[in-house]
Amino acid sequence: MSVSLALIGIGHIGGSMACGLRAAGAAHAIYGYDADADALKLAREMDFIDAACDTPEAAIQNAELIVLATPPSTIAEICRRLEPHITPAQTVTDVGSVKEPVLQGIAQACGRIPAWFVPGHPIAGTEKSGAQHASGALFRDRYAVLTPTDGTDPAKIAQVRWMWEQLGARLEQMDAAQHDALFAGVSHLPHVLAYALMNVLAQELSTADLKRYAAGGLLDFTRIASSNPDLWIDICHANRERLVPMLEQYRRHIQQLIENMRDERTEPLRASFATAKRIRDELNDPTS
Repeated sequence: MSVSLALIGIGHIGGSMACGLRAAGAAHAIYGYDADADALKLAREMDFIDAACDTPEAAIQNAELIVLATPPSTIAEICRRLEPHITPAQTVTDVGSVKEPVLQGIAQACGRIPAWFVPGHPIAGTEKSGAQHASGALFRDRYAVLTPTDGTDPAKIAQVRWMWEQLGARLEQMDAAQHDALFAGVSHLPHVLAYALMNVLAQELSTADLKRYAAGGLLDFTRIASSNPDLWIDICHANRERLVPMLEQYRRHIQQLIENMRDERTEPLRASFATAKRIRDELNDPTS
């Protein structure tokens, strides 16, 4: 089986999908659109797409499967624009890391959540942005989460599942609210903390000292602070109802650590660190 594909947004994720689907023989034609003309030009030069289109409407004209690889805040408006042009034979999905606000936005923009829209989120990517960092192997053995609604067409879900299987991903399905609560913790919170830590260090230490003495611990902890700030601002705004309470809880935990250190309370610190170590070790233990 092979489909014609439209990519709306051709950055790191969209470019990697194009590479992977082409390598798997799953896409015989790939049409692309990006609001950034330079990104669109680069995607064509790198042969990620067969045709560069001037508008999203033009990109989907001959596509069976349409992937919206754009920031979450743009998806509802793109769906509003595309809706009059979507045929019964077409399927639309997205790759955004926030789902419930996207679905609410689509419902408002289109008057409903169309049956042809299958919300999706690949649990992949790196701190790099742009199609120049694309990799067809990016999704291999990584999870892709789908959050369809009760009104989503089962045939459309099956087609999107097929697409991710061609990319080597493992499929999960859950409710959009459950998804957003989960990824506020395992993804969004770590990104915010990495940005915050780098800002604290920049105020306390010189760039020269950071470059000279930063070791594996700091570099591992802050790798994701190299991620695209505009995208993460978008994600933070979209999922703020779940992210802010986690940040508040983190602040309370930090305050407790400060008090324990100030008062030289060794046992509470040991208990806190030991608990964290045990939980972290379990993440890498296949038997746990």
